[in-house]
Amino acid sequence: MQQTLIQIRVDRPLKEEVSGIFSSLGIDMSTAVRMFFQRCRKVRGIPFALTLEDDHPKVRMGLSKGKWRFPRNWEAQDKALDKQIEDSFYADTV
Repeated sequence: MQQTLIQIRVDRPLKEEVSGIFSSLGIDMSTAVRMFFQRCRKVRGIPFALTLEDDHPKVRMGLSKGKWRFPRNWEAQDKALDKQIEDSFYADTV
């Protein structure tokens, strides 16, 4: 089977945290990414919910309508969005 190299950029603290989680599970980063890809292929999509409710930060920022603007408190909204995504991901795995 022919393989290809994929490179991605992530924040160092995120990489270190998930590397520790993967290590605790007995897998490395490459294995985790391959598992994610396999799951995407099996479900023919992202293997967790991607939704925008009316009160979702992206909706409030106008992203759902194809507009882009930075609100004054975008950093707080971005952190809230990260938390929602994380909570949603882990809720589906329990």
